[in-house]
Amino acid sequence: MPNRKRVKTLLPYWTRCLAAGCAALLLGACSSTALRPAADSGEATSVNAPAPAAQPAPKKLPRAYDNALVLMQSGDYAAAIPVLQQFSERNPGLAGPWINLGIAFQRTGQTEAALAALQKAVELNPAGAAAWHQLGILHREQGHFDASLEAYGKALELDADYALAHRNVGILYDLYLQQPALALDHYRRYLELNTEPDKQVSGWVLDLERRTARAQARNAP
Repeated sequence: MPNRKRVKTLLPYWTRCLAAGCAALLLGACSSTALRPAADSGEATSVNAPAPAAQPAPKKLPRAYDNALVLMQSGDYAAAIPVLQQFSERNPGLAGPWINLGIAFQRTGQTEAALAALQKAVELNPAGAAAWHQLGILHREQGHFDASLEAYGKALELDADYALAHRNVGILYDLYLQQPALALDHYRRYLELNTEPDKQVSGWVLDLERRTARAQARNAP
């Protein structure tokens, strides 16, 4: 019979592992409206957030681009790619479509194309935190943790109140860099900034606090 207490204690850690295993989804209008994931990766829930661009987006989105966003929301990233490519070619100054294109490439396993698209978004709008954040996710998925931390750091430098970036930096510190104190700092900041309670991250904080306290007790003279 499994140890129920142990299972309960380890659950928050493994849910973080699962949350960190998927790519994030950022959908929305070219520059003014986008959907950020509720997790580093979690795509189950999204919240509205800005996705800046280098030049003003059209007031009304073309039907084809709107359809691309619907395709992405439904998980058909491969079908969305050519639509986004065509739109980006016709609107070369917009960063938002390049972010979405990068995500679509990322979700279809085209890592180099995803990196190129996200770098193009950063080139068009270096002050856009969303593109840097997505680069952080891509680098983390590739195991480039220093590059991931740098990209997340840039996103937070541009937008210190970017709640999702704090969450994802917390995951990076927690699961990959093994720095629980820094992970706790970012998880707590995420919870402060988040407009709605997040029971999952709150559970991670409690789990980390308990493990940190046990480690400190073991190391005490």
